[in-house]
Amino acid sequence: MINTVIKAENISKVYKLGTISSRNLINDIINVLKKNKNNKNNIWALKDISLEVEQGQVLGIIGKNGSGKSTLLKIISKITSPTIGQVSIKGRVASLLEVGTGFHAELTGRENIFLSGLILGMKRKEINEKFDAIVKFSGVEKYLDTPVKRYSSGMNVRLGFSVAAHLEPEILLIDEVLAVGDAEFQKRCLGKMKEVSEEGRTILFVSHSMPMIASLCDKCILLNKGKIQAHGETSQVIASYLLNNQENPSFIDYS
Repeated sequence: MINTVIKAENISKVYKLGTISSRNLINDIINVLKKNKNNKNNIWALKDISLEVEQGQVLGIIGKNGSGKSTLLKIISKITSPTIGQVSIKGRVASLLEVGTGFHAELTGRENIFLSGLILGMKRKEINEKFDAIVKFSGVEKYLDTPVKRYSSGMNVRLGFSVAAHLEPEILLIDEVLAVGDAEFQKRCLGKMKEVSEEGRTILFVSHSMPMIASLCDKCILLNKGKIQAHGETSQVIASYLLNNQENPSFIDYS
């Protein structure tokens, strides 16, 4: 029986160009009214996205910069809401979308591990059982009791990924942040993600690295200008991307 854990229905997200705050209330109101009347100020980051992801699936998301990849993950992770449509999620979600996502800058690495676990709904005992493995994988033992605001980008990613992968979420969302890490750490992350997927957990992985996508993902979607252009077997979707078929707005289904 197919168990769908993510279902996106007709998702669209619009952003408005320009800055609202002019430090003058009357001018701000006039600017808002102008924007609402002028559709040229509207940028559709996503348009009519419908998608179902099954439990245990590793789904790659590829496309040019500005194609809507990060926006889609932010909507799925509830960081932002869609302008139109809805997303239903079954299970706990952990996301690593930006360096330091979910961390409190003033708290130490140790405190943030427990904070992340509690946010995921875990009990302190469960977090304690995973704590040593999280710290060992991250390699930040020496800085564990230092506020994360003093961490480098690479250290933040190491700890963030380790927390997200070890605290047993049913769904793991990962953006391009792994590119911040060194080659050795990226290799370890791929190995850990494969291990996580073999345990029946679901992964959505955004990357510009086609070798990483090909190595990890069994299915893939190609986004172009906020729309799904291709969806299906990873090798075929990657081939479409590399052959510049993304400039053709027609939908390609390889499933």
